[in-house]
Amino acid sequence: MTAHSDDFHAALEVLVGTGPVKQRLVDAYRRHLALLREQDLPDAVRELFTTLRTAMHEAPAAGGMTAPEASARKMSEKDAAEHAAAILEMFTILSALDESESAPRLRIVANGDDDTLTQDLFEVPAFLSRA
Repeated sequence: MTAHSDDFHAALEVLVGTGPVKQRLVDAYRRHLALLREQDLPDAVRELFTTLRTAMHEAPAAGGMTAPEASARKMSEKDAAEHAAAILEMFTILSALDESESAPRLRIVANGDDDTLTQDLFEVPAFLSRA
């Protein structure tokens, strides 16, 4: 997992814990996602993360509460649950990106009269290659 995947995984561990969804959302965001920068995230999750950050800073800090706490307090339970689901979606996307980057690459060799049919579509460990 990349560092970003790790951050979102840690946030999910908070989200599946006990307590009201708004409090879990605030804790997950504050402890694991607040310091992330949109420009450091892959394009595939940047818009979702920007939406989350905007929602978590919708209300200003007031009365001893941070902006995320005040913002979550103003959210409906449904909105808080949707933001929690968005964190799961971002983790899923990041995990898929990590997996595709680390997937083994295979070399496909076509049998035929023309040796130009050999295509290096994937990399294979040398001990598996017949070439």
